[in-house]
Amino acid sequence: MVAPSLFTVMCIDDNVMLVDALERRLALEPGFGRFYRVDAFVNAADAVAEAQPDVVLLDIDLPGGVDAVELLAELVQRTPQSRVIVFTGHPQGELVSRTMGLGAWGFVSKGIPSDRLIDAIRHVAGGEAVIELED
Repeated sequence: MVAPSLFTVMCIDDNVMLVDALERRLALEPGFGRFYRVDAFVNAADAVAEAQPDVVLLDIDLPGGVDAVELLAELVQRTPQSRVIVFTGHPQGELVSRTMGLGAWGFVSKGIPSDRLIDAIRHVAGGEAVIELED
């Protein structure tokens, strides 16, 4: 794995405590550049297009009628340089294959330890696909 010398992450998730914790954890990582968050999920694709982060963590269960699978497809089309990791508390085999087939670079369960999440982000930033599920 060769991660970029400086990498940026955008998190599209409605769990504010989790997003805050992730931002604090990433701030400790060498090579971490910037953290972006999305509050208006209906405008998430525009936010990604504007920020162009290296990695996007996309929660599959978004509020407000936002279909995360449709959003994934739009992100892959509009901002292919931003590699998407589907980030969910409800991993299912069919969902893994569907989202990876749509162009996600990774699929990560929210139940994994933070060091494995950081490793997954680094791998995806470096151009490697990952699947990290709970043991």
